[in-house]
Amino acid sequence: MSQPPAIRLNNISKCFKRYGKPIDRLKEALQPSKSRADEFWALRDINLEIERGETYGIIGQNGSGKSTLLQIIAGTLTPTSGTRQVNGRISALLELGSGFNPEFTGRQNVFLNGQILGLSQMEIADKFDDIAAFANIGQFIEQPVKTYSSGMMVRLAFAVAINVEPEILIVDEALSVGDVKFQARCMKRIRQLKESGVTILFVSHDASSVKMLCNQALLLNHGEQVMQGKPNKVVDRYVAMLSAEDPDSIAEELKAIANRQTDKPDPQNIEEQPTALSVHQHGNKQVHIEQVKLLKAKRQPTERFRHGEEMTIAISLVGQIETLDLIVGISIRNLLGVVVYGTNTEHLTKKLLNLQSQESLEIEFTFPCHINRGSYTLTVGVHSEEGLSYDWVDEMIVFEVENDRKCDGLVDLDAQVSIAANRTNSTGSMT
Repeated sequence: MSQPPAIRLNNISKCFKRYGKPIDRLKEALQPSKSRADEFWALRDINLEIERGETYGIIGQNGSGKSTLLQIIAGTLTPTSGTRQVNGRISALLELGSGFNPEFTGRQNVFLNGQILGLSQMEIADKFDDIAAFANIGQFIEQPVKTYSSGMMVRLAFAVAINVEPEILIVDEALSVGDVKFQARCMKRIRQLKESGVTILFVSHDASSVKMLCNQALLLNHGEQVMQGKPNKVVDRYVAMLSAEDPDSIAEELKAIANRQTDKPDPQNIEEQPTALSVHQHGNKQVHIEQVKLLKAKRQPTERFRHGEEMTIAISLVGQIETLDLIVGISIRNLLGVVVYGTNTEHLTKKLLNLQSQESLEIEFTFPCHINRGSYTLTVGVHSEEGLSYDWVDEMIVFEVENDRKCDGLVDLDAQVSIAANRTNSTGSMT
């Protein structure tokens, strides 16, 4: 017998009442037969079925009903009509810090939210260290939440949401807050949850994220479902719909789509605490990655490049034993885990590297940065010819690329255009 879907919505509608004056609400309560409010239908007749393990994207302009729909699915809002069926534990990251008591400390709010999600005190205690490590807000976790910046708030909220072993995870534009390093960690964790079979509802204005991360997508407009289906087709319909609307509002939407990954970090965010390489590191350590640096022209260390400038990845290794078949590789990925570029020393030099015991080795990969604007991660690995892993550090560095040229995609190929006009004179010959 097949399992029921994770989420099933039948003819879901939601109406909000808007009163001209506060007294009108009281008058209506005293005289229920006489309505004194204007009705605003945020959603009308939404039908949705999401299978277990699917990653489902929901897109639409501001005010299209996305957040209202997610709140109904999460159970924090009751529909005016229709039925909702959810099978599985839901963990929702909706409005920033929703569910947090501002007077409680971060620690107290972790336990409060965990209990709301159905965990026991002992289960929360077992997970607390993982939650605190992911949030990475240091001693602020012992301070009242009302003292937190928006970046600190979303760090803690996301850390709780993904560490309570959800069967259904709902993320509503929360990843647009915070610095790029934290966004990279969040996207990596979402990919891991997806691979483990968690059902994910993902709301974002970043069309590329929806296309690459989701299996299915829904387009909403003014509370009505316009289209469901494959993400590529739904996103194309969304962009086409924007083009037919008011130009001023479209400009803001398209700007949000194009520049989502290049938003500057929240100035109130605490600085990212240094993360030990061992967090995402594996291998037998017979050859150890001691240091990795990103360098630009004149060998200046940086984590921000301009499109087209020279980029160097400098890697320092230390050998614990003698090795005669060493291969060093790099992989550059976007925040969704898509590999933009990868290579290794064997591919480039056609020979294996030798390293003596206690000897150090410096390897540099240098190339022009033709990556398009956005945020990216760098993975470095060292292995033998047979594939034995000596050391591997996954997504150890997050860096940004700036590009003033307007183009789509992961790379900018510096295309040039030439235009020639052929005209016919009065004699019929070409000039």
